[in-house]
Amino acid sequence: MKGLLHYQFISYLRSYQYVPPLSLFIILLIVNYTYTPNPILDSYSFTSLMLFFIMGWFTVTIFHVEDPGQKQITLLHSQSLSKYYVSLYLLAALIGLFLSIVAVASPIAFGAFGVKTRILHVLLGVLSHFSLAFLSIGLSAVFTRDIVKKRINTWWGVLSVLVISLSLVAFKASFLQVKGLIWLVPPVYLPLEMMASDDSLPFIPEVFYWRFGFVFLYGIFFIAIFLLIIKRKSNFH
Repeated sequence: MKGLLHYQFISYLRSYQYVPPLSLFIILLIVNYTYTPNPILDSYSFTSLMLFFIMGWFTVTIFHVEDPGQKQITLLHSQSLSKYYVSLYLLAALIGLFLSIVAVASPIAFGAFGVKTRILHVLLGVLSHFSLAFLSIGLSAVFTRDIVKKRINTWWGVLSVLVISLSLVAFKASFLQVKGLIWLVPPVYLPLEMMASDDSLPFIPEVFYWRFGFVFLYGIFFIAIFLLIIKRKSNFH
């Protein structure tokens, strides 16, 4: 797996497909912290949401980095369909983690906050960014070309599912009235609710860890769905 992951990373690096989403990420970070001082958790909430959308872009480019011919060669060498796709998910997750750390550390390094940053803020910031990045990876991969054949449908699908997931945050109260329905909604609202806490929060409540855990589980569920669909399509052919 290590060798395959290294190969996927080098292939992606050489493709330069990461340049547009990475450039947008950096520009938005700079714009967000142009005026100082800023509240800590509110700022992290915004950049977490920003990363949620940008990771959809990264995910599609990662899954599409190889042309069909090269992909077949890589699949042959990897000797496992699951291993091949897991390496793509791992690459996307590592990029998401790296960008999460950058989004949390950069405003601290440049003194963009009005109050002193504590370990609590850093931990919440990383969890918020990475959980939404991971959720975005899980949701977006379902619309890549391995399942959705037309390229335009891939981008529309990714954009639509991310926008709808965010839009449902406003209707959370309505979903709560229908028993069980809230579990079907992508939990974008959970990190946003937690990051709405005051900067003077004395400690991280235990329930916060459970909520972040649920966001990761939701992403894993969609990864499992993707792998199941791919295996069935492979067996069918």
